[in-house]
Amino acid sequence: MQNTPKAWLCSLALLLKTACSGTAVCAGATCVAATVVACVGAACNGTAYVPPPPFNPKPSEDVCEAQERLAAKLGTNRVLMGIMTEGGAHNYENAIRGVPYGLKYLYLASRALEPGDFSNCTASCDNCPRRQDASWWGCWNHQPGERPGRHLRNLLQSSEAAGQIPMVVYYTVFRTIAEGAGHLPGGLLNDSNVRDYLRDWRFTLGVVNDYQQQSGKPVMIHIEPDLWGFAQQGGPGRRSPRDLPTNVQWAAEPDCPEQENNFAGFGECMVRMARRYAPQATIGLMASGWATGMGDINLSTDPRLDVEGIARSTGEYMNELGANLADFLVVEFSDRDAGYYAAQGQSTRWYDPNNRTFPNFHRTFLWGKTLADTVKLPLVWWQIPMGHMGLGNRDDGRCTGAWQDNRVDYLLEHLDEVAATQAVALAFGPGACNQTSPETDGGNLANRVRTYAATSGQPWVCQR
Repeated sequence: MQNTPKAWLCSLALLLKTACSGTAVCAGATCVAATVVACVGAACNGTAYVPPPPFNPKPSEDVCEAQERLAAKLGTNRVLMGIMTEGGAHNYENAIRGVPYGLKYLYLASRALEPGDFSNCTASCDNCPRRQDASWWGCWNHQPGERPGRHLRNLLQSSEAAGQIPMVVYYTVFRTIAEGAGHLPGGLLNDSNVRDYLRDWRFTLGVVNDYQQQSGKPVMIHIEPDLWGFAQQGGPGRRSPRDLPTNVQWAAEPDCPEQENNFAGFGECMVRMARRYAPQATIGLMASGWATGMGDINLSTDPRLDVEGIARSTGEYMNELGANLADFLVVEFSDRDAGYYAAQGQSTRWYDPNNRTFPNFHRTFLWGKTLADTVKLPLVWWQIPMGHMGLGNRDDGRCTGAWQDNRVDYLLEHLDEVAATQAVALAFGPGACNQTSPETDGGNLANRVRTYAATSGQPWVCQR
């Protein structure tokens, strides 16, 4: 072998493609399979390619018990394939109809009603002032004489018709408490805004409960993505959510008389209200990879990073907020496609599918697994970028981006590793309208989900 010309050896190494099938990445301008690159590199260096061991840590008994409880509520113990739907300028429903997704999620993102409008608007959208009619989610797309909540009921009913579990992403805090500026600590001191917010939360739970009482079907609720991470990231809440004062008892009256008047009490109050007003629903808070203020752990290139220590710190913070009283914990990889970030000059957003350099999948899996162990709940991997290597990295400025990424392909080809993080679902969707979406990915995810649905599905790690 040492006398073999290098050019011939490298050409021969290309024949390893069938034996070294892997996730596609881009090398220069050429898109090839990542493990093929590794195999070729090894052959050209005269060494044998040794793939890294799979991610397969021992599951936590506490998380297994939580998985069992969740399986009883959801009616499944297989990893759910989820997708975002959107009823605004881009109707993703048209692109996902007929695809056997097991979960479908929708954002509720608006400002809560002000006190003077609440009674009129929640009684009938016909009585709602026009300035609120257009902005409050409860009156979006309403029909004359129809009770408020159509936007949410559409998710619940369309999911039921398709045999899917609906997941509500409740995301109104920044337009209500922080008033769109991201000034969370100051907004929490505005008692009226906090009251408006919790009143809207109570109304949302009532819509969910009405549906579940009639249908008996499961509903998942993801409570405020990013919110809890912003509190931990800096400012007075950096050490503990108890350092952020919030007049919870007054704002939530009569629901939370025993909760502390701080941000920890605020989180616990939201969970308490969910148990009271939508007792059949399953709920979860989100843990963010950037919450500790040390940058996004899932994008770090530092090989010395204490991933488990950082995850435990975030998990303990989440427990102070009441996350461990919920049913699942939401986590994510990134909010944008890697190809999009590369076009912005941030080329280090690519995950190494060989799990040798950073960032990579195994380190993010370790972060998620440690979080699950700390909060003692299973994971929902959410808002996963939808790009793939067959796309052309484009954005025409009309919210129809199509960017390259390797997460869809890796995750769907390594579902045993996904399950080993103690996950129960993968939920794919764009974090902004200019990212790859169900309309622009060319059907890549849909085809993979069809293939997955034709199998018995990936068992949750505690159900194997």
